[in-house]
Amino acid sequence: MPNGKKISDFSLLKVGHCVHLEAMVLTDAKWKTCQFPSVVGVLRLPQGGYMLFDTGYAQRFNYVTQSFPQRFYRWLTPMHLSSEDELHYQLQSKDIDVSEVKYIFISHFHADHIAGIKDFPGAKFVCSKVAYESFICRAGVSALIKGYIRDLLPEDFEKRVVFIEDTKRVVLSGKLSPFTIAYDLFNDSAYFAIDLPGHAYGHMGLLSPAMQGSNFLIGDACWSERAYKKNIKPNRIASIIMSNYESYLCTLNELSRLHEKNKDINIIPSHCMTTFERHKHE
Repeated sequence: MPNGKKISDFSLLKVGHCVHLEAMVLTDAKWKTCQFPSVVGVLRLPQGGYMLFDTGYAQRFNYVTQSFPQRFYRWLTPMHLSSEDELHYQLQSKDIDVSEVKYIFISHFHADHIAGIKDFPGAKFVCSKVAYESFICRAGVSALIKGYIRDLLPEDFEKRVVFIEDTKRVVLSGKLSPFTIAYDLFNDSAYFAIDLPGHAYGHMGLLSPAMQGSNFLIGDACWSERAYKKNIKPNRIASIIMSNYESYLCTLNELSRLHEKNKDINIIPSHCMTTFERHKHE
């Protein structure tokens, strides 16, 4: 039941998790399974309503991965999600109706980031055109290798999408170096999309510089805060799903440099339990 308390200007929700080998994402980790949360950002818009950063898992993920070849996705990264953990349920428990979600920022089109978008029929989608074109041009095994499942997308996606490349391109302040260029999504300096290449085609992060502490949601640009703090590479095997492994390492290095230069910026990977636990009560 709704508790009557609206969510804060910036909050994180854990929308399910998958289980995978830790050594795949950190070369100095052990070959043991661990949980990787699917973290969703909920951001209050200055003009009213909310924007989501990705949507995490949804029960329809199990439905669309019943048959082959998509079933391999489920086997490779087993997903766990209770009905109470679904994103729309968590928002409603905080007295936020799905109609109040005005935008969904899609960092990239891997299934664990877009499985819930059909639950928000009134929302507009914000994503990279490069990411979307990479997604729609693949099918079958070719799509599966890149982590794409076409059935997760609503049929009217193209009528509701705003491509990041069509928004205002701006120069960032020096404190965000080595990142220098971004897209001012609403032309009000409230939210900036920043290119974080390597993990997936058109992979984007979302920076909210106006908020205290400046939150930088980085999607899968790295999988844990230990990775960017220590500049720890993932296992080379993980590059199979990536768009470009060398670009991924460059992005990881840039995140490490940003952290060293400006620790006031909260860098938030989408699958880091440590980061989620620290921020979840904000």
